[in-house]
Amino acid sequence: MVTDANYSSLWLLQYYRDNFLHPKRMKILFRISLVILLLYVPASVCGQSLNTISDKAYGLDPLLYNGILYTYLLPPGTSGTPFFNGPDFVKGFVTLRGLTYDDLWLKYDVFNQQLILQYKTSTGADNQIIISDAWLEKFNLGNTHFELLAIQDTLKRIYQVMGTSRYHIIYFWSKEEALDSRTGATNRVFTLPKKESYLLTGMKMYRYVNNRSFIALFDPAKRAMLKKHLRQQKINVKKASDLAITELINYCNTLSLK
Repeated sequence: MVTDANYSSLWLLQYYRDNFLHPKRMKILFRISLVILLLYVPASVCGQSLNTISDKAYGLDPLLYNGILYTYLLPPGTSGTPFFNGPDFVKGFVTLRGLTYDDLWLKYDVFNQQLILQYKTSTGADNQIIISDAWLEKFNLGNTHFELLAIQDTLKRIYQVMGTSRYHIIYFWSKEEALDSRTGATNRVFTLPKKESYLLTGMKMYRYVNNRSFIALFDPAKRAMLKKHLRQQKINVKKASDLAITELINYCNTLSLK
């Protein structure tokens, strides 16, 4: 016995077979689907291209902006800063894997040995991230030049580098956090930057602390000339400015190490 419900089901099955499974109608549906697909794909690709351009415009280059957020918080009441040249960001450049990015806002956290980049997001907010040292090669803070070096099989460290020829003078900077030494003080304070000074040649570095130890690094036949140069130019290698040190290392490149 065929009920009304069974009849309705049979009618729907027949209608679907006649209207959707017919060969001619199947070809029409396929062609319509193909046209829709071809219209959608270019729009999708175009949308992706616009997103990529937008990302670059807002500073989302994955090579440069792949660091983690900088979240180091100073203990309450701490005096001084952990940074190389104060709390403000400085214009400079960064080189990562041979690619140089100019006109960036940077800070060098000497205490934590981290390079910090500040940039604006697409919403106009300021973000601060730690530039990954996996690809970092060198950077400038203003006119002060730094490089990430691994010398004599040591771990990579950030050094200030002066000189462009065979010999260089390099500084390793550090800071410490300690209890304020004033009587009755309970707050913490960051020390002034401390530096270790080295003469770098090839992949060897030689530490010095004053004029005497610096002169001793050179060939005995050249020491008298170097000593005279230091005296005439009134250079104290422990306190000299970066400009004076750069001029000194240029002179040293005319001499020979012992």
